[in-house]
Amino acid sequence: MYKIAFDVMGSDLGSLTAIKAASEFIKDHDDLFLVLVGNETEIKQALEQNPIDQSKYEICPTTQVIDMNGSILDIRRKKDASIIRTLELVRDQKVDGMLTAGNSAAFIGAAHFILGELNNIVRAGFMPTMPNAQNKLTLLLDVGANSENTPEDLVNYAKMANIYYKEVLKNPNATVGLLNIGTEKSKGLELQKQTFKQLEELKNINFIGNVEARDVLTGNVDIIVTDGYSGNICLKACEGAAKVLLTEIKKEITSSFIRKLAALVLKKSFKNVAAKFDYKNHAGAILLGVKGICFKSHGSSDVRSFKATLRMTLDAVKNDIVKKIEKGLIEHEY
Repeated sequence: MYKIAFDVMGSDLGSLTAIKAASEFIKDHDDLFLVLVGNETEIKQALEQNPIDQSKYEICPTTQVIDMNGSILDIRRKKDASIIRTLELVRDQKVDGMLTAGNSAAFIGAAHFILGELNNIVRAGFMPTMPNAQNKLTLLLDVGANSENTPEDLVNYAKMANIYYKEVLKNPNATVGLLNIGTEKSKGLELQKQTFKQLEELKNINFIGNVEARDVLTGNVDIIVTDGYSGNICLKACEGAAKVLLTEIKKEITSSFIRKLAALVLKKSFKNVAAKFDYKNHAGAILLGVKGICFKSHGSSDVRSFKATLRMTLDAVKNDIVKKIEKGLIEHEY
């Protein structure tokens, strides 16, 4: 039985949405046990509307929440905050992994102080899985855990993501690219130039050179490493572009009777494309580099987004990914 702690507080839509997602998800996973962390009264009220088999969950009651307007200093002030208690469950090995949709800064700061980083990792990074045109997944990191990074950070991201791709996504020869403003070796700032040199020298990384932001969705590269500032902009641009494009297509195909008839013929194809590039189906990001399996979902997560993050967390737990990354960083001669 796999055990996951779910911080159901702190998201924009509240605990009811999180509990509904948990209730729906766990019905299809007999091997999962959830620890629901948060306000006990709210959780019990939500469970009345969205019941879960009592043998499949327990409640870890908390009295405080670090909301989206909170400060990173709240991780010291609010010792009984749900996000703190959830991370402590991971630290104390009472659960195999966790997820939250709470305050990102508080999550990153608390993970640093409560769990700490793996050996030789200075800055952990957020890594989502991005859908692409080749029906695969692209790993992109860092997408906002840090505003500044060093070449060593990006090299470590490449190493960790390479192990993740091999163990979780089952591809032992994933390609790695460095996000830049052009594919030429000489492009970029000093960060990109120094990172390029170091990635070139790695023995067990299939480094293909610089890639551009448009490559995120093409599927021409499996792993893209970048600093957190650029990565966050890239991620939000991709999510926004996909959302606008799908909205415009829907608007156009329903704008006249003839187009509606044509849309009926192509309905399945449109649905498949929409599902593939809808970020809500790939809503979670792992905080890669800390001593525990920790996932962050969007603050605006709905039921579908939470279920996607639960699935990603369970996949990582089943593959014992943090231990494999820790072992891989020690044993591989990069």
